[in-house]
Amino acid sequence: MSPIAIASLATLAGLFTVLDARAGDQRRSLAGFRPAALLASRLTVVVLGALLATAASPVVTATVFDARQWGRYLAANVLIALTYGLIGDLLGPLFGRVGGVLVAFLVPFIDLGIEQRPILRPAPSGWAHALPGYGSTRVLIDAALTPTFDETGPLLIALAWLTGLTVAAAVLFRRTATTPR
Repeated sequence: MSPIAIASLATLAGLFTVLDARAGDQRRSLAGFRPAALLASRLTVVVLGALLATAASPVVTATVFDARQWGRYLAANVLIALTYGLIGDLLGPLFGRVGGVLVAFLVPFIDLGIEQRPILRPAPSGWAHALPGYGSTRVLIDAALTPTFDETGPLLIALAWLTGLTVAAAVLFRRTATTPR
């Protein structure tokens, strides 16, 4: 349940970051701020929100579970949070506040809670490999249960998702920061 909570909170952080900062970004753009600096500050806020969403989970988890590789377990949780924080950044302009909040809880639950969940099936279904949580969840499970790292492929998939979402957020930001409402 920990990854679902982290993903949902990070998605909300990204969602409200983009919705609350849009008008300010447009004013700063008109005032002469460079788009790269505005994007960097926006992404920094999303990263901080994702890290904040991740902070409490390992503390609570440690009271009932002992991961085999705590460092990698924490890193996988952060990877989930960053991925879903960027997804929230993309959901905001598409769905608005109310619809975005509903989708912010629905997408992580379907991805991490149903399709990636090892309790429900021994391996994710074929189409679940294309979901954003696949790679980071495989890394998380590996770090939680095994003493060695065996999930290089899924880690690369997770990093590809992170890179693609960052590019998509940058493109969307470029459109919304330079275009007045």
